[in-house]
Amino acid sequence: RRIKILEEMAQSIYREWFVKFRFPGHQKVKMVDSLLGKIPEGWEVEQIGDVIETLGGGTPSTKELSYWEGGNIDWYTPSDLTASGSMFINGSSKKIANLGLEKSSAKLFPAYSLMMTSRATIGVIAINTQEACTNQGFITCVPNKRLSVFHLYFWVKENREKIISVASGATYKEISRGEFREFLIVVPPPPIENTFTKNLEPMCGLIENLIKINLNLRKTRDLLLPKLISGELDVSELDIKID
Repeated sequence: RRIKILEEMAQSIYREWFVKFRFPGHQKVKMVDSLLGKIPEGWEVEQIGDVIETLGGGTPSTKELSYWEGGNIDWYTPSDLTASGSMFINGSSKKIANLGLEKSSAKLFPAYSLMMTSRATIGVIAINTQEACTNQGFITCVPNKRLSVFHLYFWVKENREKIISVASGATYKEISRGEFREFLIVVPPPPIENTFTKNLEPMCGLIENLIKINLNLRKTRDLLLPKLISGELDVSELDIKID
């Protein structure tokens, strides 16, 4: 519940600043015409692909065991994100080896990038907390000084329906990286972006910590439950009061 409330608060701040343009000091800034309607003077409308780096993914051959055995590189599939359902994700279900990364079209990207599923279930997003790569069902956005990962995260959430509407395909819906890169985004001046990031860092940092706590609790439960059921752990002598 705390995670949900914190994320809703962060999304509300994003909307105030970058949708309604009620950022600190907005009263003194003139509104001007743009391709996306009225925006504050000094802000820019650009294609997302011209502002940040976007990466695709790939899958190493499953017939080559050397691409997978002993692998320690996070390699995400869409099911990792749908199963997690959280803003931050701390690891993938499958890992690949360095050789698998070299011999496939998978691209390694830095921690705290934004992964977005781009086929079948489109627009599921998560921020990786360590260096990673993905299969081909993703578009990964690498943040920079102009657009932080938090800005990108909430921008995609705000525009998910528009992103889905562009998708096409006979077997399953998919949006290409080229199509995604053409989406327009309003880019604020660096001082506004920096202030927004500093405001969201404590809130999003708490979300990340709470997700880690939940993950540790689930691991502890999964470790203890089979031992309790089998009787390997005897709790008969514990003084447990039930109200």
